[in-house]
Amino acid sequence: MSQQQLTPLSQVLLAAGLVAASLPGWAQDANTTDRKAGVIQEVVVTAQKTAQPASKTPVALSVVSADDLKDAGITDARGLAEVTPNLQMGQESGKLQIAIRGVVSLDMTEKGDPSAAFNVDGAYVARFEAQMGAFLDLDRIEVLRGPQGTLYGRNATAGAINLITAKPAKLFGARIEGEIGNYGARRIEGMINVPINDVLSLRAAASKTQRDTYLNPGPNTDIPLESKSDYAGRVHLLAKISADSSLLLTAETSHQGGNGATPVPMGNFFTGTYIDRLPFSPPDTGNNIQNPVYIDRGSAAQRTTGLRFQATDAHRDNDAHALRAEYKRSLGFAELTYQLAYMKSQVDEVQNGVYFGFPFRGEVPGTAESTSHELRLNSQGSGPLRWVAGAYLFDEKVHRDTIYRTFITAPFGSFTVTVPFNVDVRNKSKAVFGQATYALQPETRLTMGLRYTKDDKTGSDTLAGTPATPPATSSPAAYSTGVAFSNTSWKLGVDHDLTPGTMVFGSVATGYKAGGFNDQVTAGTYKPENLTAVELGVKSKLMQDRLQLTASLFHYDYKDMQLNSVVCRTNDPSTCGSVTTNAASSKINGAEIESRWLVSDNGQLRASVALTDAKFGTYKPNATDDWSGQRLDRAPRSVVSLGYSHRFNLESGADITATVGTRLNSGYTISDPAAGVRYGQPSFRKSDASLGWTSPDQKTQVQLFVKNIEDKITIESRVPGSFFIGDPRTYGVRASYSF
Repeated sequence: MSQQQLTPLSQVLLAAGLVAASLPGWAQDANTTDRKAGVIQEVVVTAQKTAQPASKTPVALSVVSADDLKDAGITDARGLAEVTPNLQMGQESGKLQIAIRGVVSLDMTEKGDPSAAFNVDGAYVARFEAQMGAFLDLDRIEVLRGPQGTLYGRNATAGAINLITAKPAKLFGARIEGEIGNYGARRIEGMINVPINDVLSLRAAASKTQRDTYLNPGPNTDIPLESKSDYAGRVHLLAKISADSSLLLTAETSHQGGNGATPVPMGNFFTGTYIDRLPFSPPDTGNNIQNPVYIDRGSAAQRTTGLRFQATDAHRDNDAHALRAEYKRSLGFAELTYQLAYMKSQVDEVQNGVYFGFPFRGEVPGTAESTSHELRLNSQGSGPLRWVAGAYLFDEKVHRDTIYRTFITAPFGSFTVTVPFNVDVRNKSKAVFGQATYALQPETRLTMGLRYTKDDKTGSDTLAGTPATPPATSSPAAYSTGVAFSNTSWKLGVDHDLTPGTMVFGSVATGYKAGGFNDQVTAGTYKPENLTAVELGVKSKLMQDRLQLTASLFHYDYKDMQLNSVVCRTNDPSTCGSVTTNAASSKINGAEIESRWLVSDNGQLRASVALTDAKFGTYKPNATDDWSGQRLDRAPRSVVSLGYSHRFNLESGADITATVGTRLNSGYTISDPAAGVRYGQPSFRKSDASLGWTSPDQKTQVQLFVKNIEDKITIESRVPGSFFIGDPRTYGVRASYSF
């Protein structure tokens, strides 16, 4: 089809992608290079609950393969932000915080829910701390940007992240790999795949990771600062029951160990007038800084725990265990899939911090159990109609015995303020869903989807932040409450093949995140948030499949966004608690481009550009501040990723691959709505490089690597008086052997 036949929008998107593809870039896609044919191979994804080529999936989608993860040195979920546009991944108190296109959940407590659906092999992982594990022996990761309300349901207003693990194969194979680096980093991972007989095959993998702290102790030479001592394991047993049916059984465990979560003072990054203080708070301390001004003090100073801590027994001892079963059977007209998933996580942490400038100790023990069922039918055959329909059931119980202690020294003496919680939360969700795609013409398809969800959340706390007076076992602040919501999410889309290698698409879709209640009785409840997204895009393979690009434009109408902050009813720390409220509506507009270009059989250029304009509507976060028209948190105006990799073939048959890349971020804000304070992370650049050797038989690999060459320290999340920060420069060597 000639260029003149393209619509104006398609011409703009295609031209933008071609410009981006001419730039060097960093790994953004899981499609791998066929060394013999010199083309970018197609990758099949299951982002829409059915197997489909990524280039023919009409959604904003990035796919990262196991090789891409290895080349980029990514060993946990936070690293995905390095290879995915418009994705910000941070951590708060050891919990994963995901922001996609400026949509994020900031309530990391037991009553909070994520804004992005995090799934492992299709099973939803509800608790933030459990999302940090299970990052081993992966086949690929699919990152869906934009609301996924129809197929993924509740708590997917930002999008979805799908970890797809490597499954048992028919041939015997094994691999072992190790890594050592600075800050005492050590990592080992092993995998074995065993075909037991014609019916059964098994795949098992395990890993162990250790690392010393990144932080400088300052006055805390006797305090254990945040470190890592993790392990994980997974066993898949696949039974090919017949030519038409199979059963996959999975057992998985992960452990997060090491020293407890440790933030650094706000003053490491900002100057200004300290507020949210007690009359006798130490100088230059407080829970916030009014009108903060960023000062680049350098990596060493920014990583220093400059205020005195108290918990000499700080530690992290968290476990997550999962059991999954997936049964598939062909019914001729459709494939039946039933998935059962059970997860139990146990938390045992002692955390350090500061509160009103005084040492703060958080003791966080507890458990969470969840069970989910999904029954799904996917159409089979080659007719013009493709469809998926199903039902979903989720049940979660969370318990926390949390105690926060602030050790205060005042002119009239020293004392401890104790804020205890004894929380039980129950989440129940039921849904039915369906999505159908009909080919109006061979090259034009219409998609319609619908999902109905009913959510119930109940909670009780016998203490709710106030100690009980013996012999009573509950306090006057105790509460028992519940909320219920229902939602109908929908999607309408169309995609069209301009040429055999170029598809344009457009859609309107909605997403929904459940409402809830606060842990202060007087703070009440908050409403669900809803998001409506309009997306236009193009996906193209050009130059005999040596150039691949995707581009999209999007507009969000974001209503009742849930924002979270610590609110104190008085200057007494015992009256403080985490409060979620609904902000005014906001608008988010943006554009994204991803590209990969094989400039030669041995050289590859990669690039991505993400532009975002995310602003509040009319919004006053408190009685005195007005944030109307200001930018949303964690929504940088632009992120540009550039890089190049080249393979040098040696006469022996071995090869050496050199890769270099950089990521430029225009900066973002992290805010406290209750205090009306916004902390601006200025623009920054982080670059990586690696040099790898592969043996002639492709079985042995050795790689030298360095990440964050600039040693740039960035703020990832905020707690009162402090920040959790990104990783400093790291380097090391990794090696693997396959047999």
